[in-house]
Amino acid sequence: MRNRVFIRLFAMVVLPGLLLATTGCEESVDAIIGTEIPFTVWGFLDVAADTQYVRVFEVTDQLIPDRDRKIDARVFSTNRTTGERLEWTYQRVHFDSLITGHFFMAPFRPEHEVRYLLEVVRSDGETASAEVTVPPAANFTLETGESSVLIPVFIDGDVPNLIGLRVTYHAINVPPPQAWPQGTPVAPAVQLPVIVSYDDRVERIPGGWRFTIDMERDFEIVRAAYQINCLITDPEESAPYVWLRKMEFSGLLADSSWSPPGGVFDANLLAVPGTFSNVKNGYGFFGAGEGIGREWTPATETSLEAGYNFQPRCTGLFATDTPECHNPPVPCISEIFQGIEGFARGKTGNVLYPGGQRR
Repeated sequence: MRNRVFIRLFAMVVLPGLLLATTGCEESVDAIIGTEIPFTVWGFLDVAADTQYVRVFEVTDQLIPDRDRKIDARVFSTNRTTGERLEWTYQRVHFDSLITGHFFMAPFRPEHEVRYLLEVVRSDGETASAEVTVPPAANFTLETGESSVLIPVFIDGDVPNLIGLRVTYHAINVPPPQAWPQGTPVAPAVQLPVIVSYDDRVERIPGGWRFTIDMERDFEIVRAAYQINCLITDPEESAPYVWLRKMEFSGLLADSSWSPPGGVFDANLLAVPGTFSNVKNGYGFFGAGEGIGREWTPATETSLEAGYNFQPRCTGLFATDTPECHNPPVPCISEIFQGIEGFARGKTGNVLYPGGQRR
């Protein structure tokens, strides 16, 4: 769970151009031709992880650098409290036939309220660096015990920022077992995870933060995503229902440096080198925080109250023509959905009903 949360935060929160091997795609943030800046740096220290990662780009005048060449860089971190200096291990990742990612990793867990210096050093001594202070410890509470579509979330602690608050609804459509006329092909069920952002719904309270996950409100977003991707029909037709298999929450308790221009993480604005950067003699961003997350399966009654339904239409044998069972849905998974951070990658499979029964 922690690894999935970390990867999601790393890809979604640490801004455009930052890519991990798990994303399988690349947008170059290699830089600006003619500049004296040596490196672009992306990453953050995660208190919840035992291993830290950072990605480094050389600022070069080559559009496509040599994929087999090791980057001319060494990475060090220094604990400003103890003075301990650690060299990070280099790892090269090939994304495809042209693109190589240069990563550095270090097996340690950052400490709360400790300041760290990160240095990326070239062989000629040119150095890009960033300093961050890990935010204080906080308690994270997500109250799923009651059978309610409203789920309170509390973060108790003096955390400067909350970033990348996401609720993922792992749902599946409910196709009819058969359609009219008999023999009409029916597409299998498709799992289409839908992500809902809660960044704009969180509020500060004395001693921390709070917000409320609203399953009923979010169901309309889930339903719209399924309609756009041709997975469900109108209410009066053969397959209007979506069933919720599980929910997942993730976010980052972040340090004070996560402050984009205007307070908004605008991809178009942040893609401009230097717009949002705390790296000295370099581009990019290096922050600190703690990834939080939880997965759970809501009670059947709660899912039904939110608007989900597991009962298929058009069951049994057809003796006569049944108009509402004509034209079962034919999935048309949108490339737009599939391309945004794995926002909704469709997977076919059997419907999982309450009690674990597959149909």
